[in-house]
Amino acid sequence: MSQPLNVHFLPSLMDASTLQGGTAVIIDVLRASSTITTALHNGALQVIPCGTPDAARRIRKELGSDSVLLGGERGGVLIEGFDCGNSPLEYPTGRVAGKTIAFTTTNGTHALLLADAANTILIGAFVNRRAIVERLETDHSPIHLVCAGTNGAITGEDVLFAGTVVAALLKNCELQTSNAARWRLNDCAEIARGFWLQSVGDQSDVSAERHRIASALLETQGGRNLLGLGYDSDIRLCSMADSIRIVPELNRDTNSIVASAEL
Repeated sequence: MSQPLNVHFLPSLMDASTLQGGTAVIIDVLRASSTITTALHNGALQVIPCGTPDAARRIRKELGSDSVLLGGERGGVLIEGFDCGNSPLEYPTGRVAGKTIAFTTTNGTHALLLADAANTILIGAFVNRRAIVERLETDHSPIHLVCAGTNGAITGEDVLFAGTVVAALLKNCELQTSNAARWRLNDCAEIARGFWLQSVGDQSDVSAERHRIASALLETQGGRNLLGLGYDSDIRLCSMADSIRIVPELNRDTNSIVASAEL
């Protein structure tokens, strides 16, 4: 029997109950997924997703200000009184190593909280694409790639990443002829894959692919929003495909996102 591989363009366009028994990959390329992955790669102990700034402040009060950083944004900018915003550049090793990050964003953490019905919740971005693909190839549950969007609108950058994951999984199956019919795509997965192939496609050179991804991100509404806020460098960082070898995963016991071992 083929394995479902579903893309959801927005959390509001999916029935959350369909995630039951499945694995959800939360996608907010610009920038929550990229920032969470970068922070954990740079040694953060855990990232606790919070629905509101006040919820994040309560986490720090409970765990202590010495061990917790407040991170996130509203409207793309730093929340008043927070330590870090939502740029990967704000989470270097010297700042985050050994720390818990109470994290809240306009779209990314919201999408994660809405995916609670899934058995497993992972965080995906271009920076850890290969690690995500390799993890999904070992997973035999229904797969759901959940695009966070922006303020309830579909965003090209998230669909682009969903498309590259779908394309990679299908390509790997084609190379394994005994497993060629493994995946059963929904319509949104087909559309996302087509968008990826049209916008970037197969690139044999890593630098060329990253350049094409950055160019594609600049054409999205999310990319234009970041340019308007002066975060040009974040677009380049978020387009660095396959630069990080971890898969952030929600730990149900602690309700925090932690890093898998380096793959």
